[in-house]
Parts: sequence; structure tokens; C-alpha cells
Amino acid sequence: MSIGVLLYCSNTPTYDYHRIAERCVELIKKNLKLQITIVTDAETFKKFKPLGMINYKLIEPELGNKRNGEQWNQLERAYAYDHSPYDTTILMDCDYFCYTDNLLTYTNIDNDFLIHDKIHDLTGKGTYDFRENSTIPMLWATVIVFKKTDRAKRIFDMVKYIKQYYQYFCDLYRISFRNFRNDYAFSIAINQVNGNTQQQFLPGKIPTLPALAKVLEVKDTGIVFEYDDKMNEIENQDVHLISKEIFNV
Repeated sequence: MSIGVLLYCSNTPTYDYHRIAERCVELIKKNLKLQITIVTDAETFKKFKPLGMINYKLIEPELGNKRNGEQWNQLERAYAYDHSPYDTTILMDCDYFCYTDNLLTYTNIDNDFLIHDKIHDLTGKGTYDFRENSTIPMLWATVIVFKKTDRAKRIFDMVKYIKQYYQYFCDLYRISFRNFRNDYAFSIAINQVNGNTQQQFLPGKIPTLPALAKVLEVKDTGIVFEYDDKMNEIENQDVHLISKEIFNV
């Protein structure tokens, strides 16, 4: 049975996502030691440095949303089931840095679709409280572990449908984020597909460093950042990195 990591990476006018993905790949190779497939566009592909044994799948990405006036390209994740060549896939954002091998644990269990339902703000600020923004709890699509099963395929197919009619589903679930958001698309899809069946989630809270923290250094073992006029360091812990300016230097 094949196990691998699937990443989506397309550069935008604001960020060189290929540089973020390069760092992500280094950590996957070091700590997860799994096969890697990167789904990207031709122009971004040309900018990657040699990364060794990496599978690339070239696509023409859809024009991304605008968030705070900046372009954001992540509309292809609905096709991850189709794009993945693996029996079991860890689908993750390329700005999720694996400083541990924790995710390997969830590739060897029976659940065919796992996603986070909780998030931990590493600054302690409690930035991500969206309970008032919809009638459905928001799940976090930053990391998803799925297998090639009928149920997993139905979830991804539903995400495609939701993407097509996203404004309707925003009205249905009273979602205040009107731009397409993968987190809500997968939340809705799981709700629609599961019915009364209880969804299983990735344990714990997804560790996230919000944009209000300034990243100073991305090390081999962790992240150094500044927040509230104090220097902080995260070591030997997986982290979702929202601030990306350091990669444009």
C-alpha cells in the first residue's frame, strides 16, 4: 500500500510559494520520509530548485480569491482525490512544517478521512474563534489524511459541487466568509456526506502561528518569531505558518 504527501503550490504576485514548498519538502523528507507529489503550474515549476525524487503534476490553476487585497490560490484541493497517486495521502498546505513524525501515526489506522476540528494559536491570543461566523462548526483543511475509498471520494466530489455553488451554501449555513474557503467547503461536504454518522477527527489542535507574529528564522528544528515585543521559539513541534514574508527576502 502506497503512502505519500500531496502539496499544492502556485506562486502569487505577493508570495513565492515555491520557496515555502521547498522548505516544507525538506522537513517531510527528514521527518516523515514519505513520497511527495507537488501539484503546481508551469511558471511556478520553473522556479523550483532541484529537490531530488519528487513527483510533479502540472495544472493550470484557477484564479484565486482575493483576501485582504492579495491573491490566494488554493482552489484545486477539491481535486486532491484525483491528483493523488497514493492509496493513503497526507494532503497538507505547503506552509505546514513537519518538525515531528506525528502525522505518520494517522496513516496506519482504519479511518478513511481525517481532518482537524480544533486549532491552537501559538501566540495564546485566541485569534481563531469563528463560532459566530456560521451555523456549522468550521473544520481546518490545512492537513487532511485520506484513503482511496468510496466515502472519501464522495467527500471530495461534494467539495467540487460546493465550490461551484458556494454562495448558495454560504446562505444555507449562514457563513460570513463569502470568498471560497476550503475550511468551510470541507466542513459542509462532511456534513452533507456523513448525515448522522459521527466524523472522526485528527487528534489535538492544529498548531498555528498567526500573521500577527513576525517570523524571524525558519530553522531545521523550529521557528523563531517576534510577538508582543518578545522573542519566542517553537522547537520540535509541527506548525502551520501564516506569516510568509520571510520567504520573500
